Amino acid sequence: MGFRYSTLTRTLTVFGSKMTHIFENVGIGEIDALILNAKFKEAHWRR
Repeated sequence: MGFRYSTLTRTLTVFGSKMTHIFENVGIGEIDALILNAKFKEAHWRR
């Protein structure tokens, strides 16, 4: 799982194995929590 954060647009894109998660208007302090959120969604996606 990888991620890319754009400081210009404040967009966080998390690349997972099953889907790509895009979060808009993200502050730098929120990145860790949103990555954990994306990992949780990947783990529970269509069991």
